[in-house]
Amino acid sequence: MIRLFSQLCKFFKQISFENEITAFNKYVGSVNVEALVCPICGAKHALSPFASYKRHLVTYDSNTAQDNIIIISRYICSSCKRTHALLPSVIVPYMSFSFKFTLYLIHDYLVHKYHSVEVMCEHYGIAISTFYRILQKFKEHKQTWLGLLKDKLISNLSFIQQILNSSFDEIEDFIIQFLKRSGSSFFQGTS
Repeated sequence: MIRLFSQLCKFFKQISFENEITAFNKYVGSVNVEALVCPICGAKHALSPFASYKRHLVTYDSNTAQDNIIIISRYICSSCKRTHALLPSVIVPYMSFSFKFTLYLIHDYLVHKYHSVEVMCEHYGIAISTFYRILQKFKEHKQTWLGLLKDKLISNLSFIQQILNSSFDEIEDFIIQFLKRSGSSFFQGTS
């Protein structure tokens, strides 16, 4: 998989996570294939379009969960012959829920927006067991990011609010730095 960040896109102007489908479309529409590097062999200028596939991306907009069908492009490396999916930062790899969806889910749980986990999960349209897997992954990744001591000092709510109050560039930088530090994307490994 190739994680697509705004630095790899040409003409990428200010954008927000407010509408992740718009963000996804801007990413995909402005990708500079020449700038992509094969994540397996490191070859430059070796990727070319190969195929695509449809997948679900559940987003959270206007206080409702929305199931969207998106098309993920795949590229093949002429050097190592491996194929790679192109995933913008709004997508959490191997999960159908968007990054923003998972943030708001955790936030609503932490502020006790709903009187029970069951009601919250019904609102978001997810299974209770799925919610607890997402919550566990959030806690693990928060600790990975902050370290053991800071993790104990900074509450889960403060941490999630800091991310939610960040600009798109700050959120994307956080996602990039987490990927570099841990080798996986924030929330990746939930499913």
